[in-house]
Amino acid sequence: MIFFWDEVNEAEIFAHEVDRATAEAVFYADDFGFQPHPTIHNRWTAEGTVEGKLYRVAFSKTFPDGLRITTAFRIARKRRRT
Repeated sequence: MIFFWDEVNEAEIFAHEVDRATAEAVFYADDFGFQPHPTIHNRWTAEGTVEGKLYRVAFSKTFPDGLRITTAFRIARKRRRT
C-alpha cells in the first residue's frame, strides 16, 4: 500500500495532533475497519487502534495501489462506527 502525502493533507492531520506514521498505522491495526463515506464519491472512513488509542481516518483512492489520507484524528471508543 502506498500513501500519497502533500503539504495540504499533512497540515490537516498535524492540526489534529496526528503524525504520518500513526495515520498510516491505522490501516495495519488488528481491529481495522472501513466503510464508504455516505455522501462523497471515492471517500472512505477507516478506524483502528494504534498504541492503545482509537483513530478515525478519512481517505480516498488515488491510483491503483495508493491512498490519500485527507484527515485523521483520535476518537472515543463510544464513537466507533466500523
